[in-house]
Amino acid sequence: MTIGELLKEKRLAENKTQKAWVGHIISTSYYAKVEKNIHRITAEDLLAILKHNDLSITDFFEELADKKDELKAQVNSLNKTVIDAVYHSDISKVNEVIQIIKKMDLPTKQKQELVLINKGFIETIKNDLSDNYHPDKNIVQQLKDKIFSIPNFNRFKLELYTNFMQFYDYTTNIMITKQVIHKIDQFKSDKELLAIAGILFNLLSQLVEEHHYQETAPFIAASEHLPFLPDLYFPQTGISLLKYIISYHFNKKPADLAKAEMIAQTYQITGLEDFCKGAQEIINEVKED
Repeated sequence: MTIGELLKEKRLAENKTQKAWVGHIISTSYYAKVEKNIHRITAEDLLAILKHNDLSITDFFEELADKKDELKAQVNSLNKTVIDAVYHSDISKVNEVIQIIKKMDLPTKQKQELVLINKGFIETIKNDLSDNYHPDKNIVQQLKDKIFSIPNFNRFKLELYTNFMQFYDYTTNIMITKQVIHKIDQFKSDKELLAIAGILFNLLSQLVEEHHYQETAPFIAASEHLPFLPDLYFPQTGISLLKYIISYHFNKKPADLAKAEMIAQTYQITGLEDFCKGAQEIINEVKED
C-alpha cells in the first residue's frame, strides 16, 4: 500500500470529501492525483494533512509499514507457489497466481511488473515442454526491455535475468554474463550470489547443450570464486555436474563421467526426478560424442 492509498482509506473512513480532507494545504486536484499514485506528496504537506485531520503521525506510518509487510509476505508466498508450479510445469497454477496479483492492493507499476514476470514463466514452461514452441515475442521483448532498463546489476536485475536467460542466444548470454562476473567481487548478499550461481549454471547448461564447449572455461573459472554457502548448494552442485561433463568431453576420463552420474543420482534420491532426467540426457549425449 502507498501513502496515497492509505490517505484515501483514512479519508473514506471518516466520510470526508477530498476538499475537506486537505483544507487549504494543497489543491484538491493535486491531492486527487496523490491518492491515485500519480503525484507524490511532500513530507511537509503529508504531516500537515495528518495534523489537519487529527491523525497520529506515528500510528499512520506504523499502519503503512504493517500493510506493506502483509503485502510483501503475500507476494513472497505467491513467488514460492510459482517456483513450485514452474518446476512441475503447471501453467494453470501460474495463471491462478496472475489473477490473484491483479486483484491485490499493489502499486500499478509493481502489479504490471509481477504479471509480466509470471507471463514470462508461462512462456518458459511452454518452451521447455515443446521443442517446436515459439515464445510470445511481445512478452519476451517486454522482459528484455525490463532487464535492459535497469542500469546496474542489482539483485532484482540478476534474478530477472537468471529466470529468463533462455530467451537469449548463447552469444548474448556470454556477453551479459561476462559483465556480471567482471563485478563478481562486488556482490555480497546471499541472494545476489545465488542469482549469479544460477546465471553461471544456466549459461554452462546452454553451452553444453549447444556444443559450445570451447566457450566454457571462463565461466567455470568464475564459478570457483563463489563462496560455499547453504543457499548456493543446489546451483553449485549443478555446476559441478557440468564441469565433469565438460572435462569428460575434452579428456574422455571415465572418472569424470562417473562423478557426473553420481550427481545425477543424488537428484533422483532427493526427489528431483526432472533434474535427474535432464542431467542423464546430457550425460548420455556426451557419451556419444
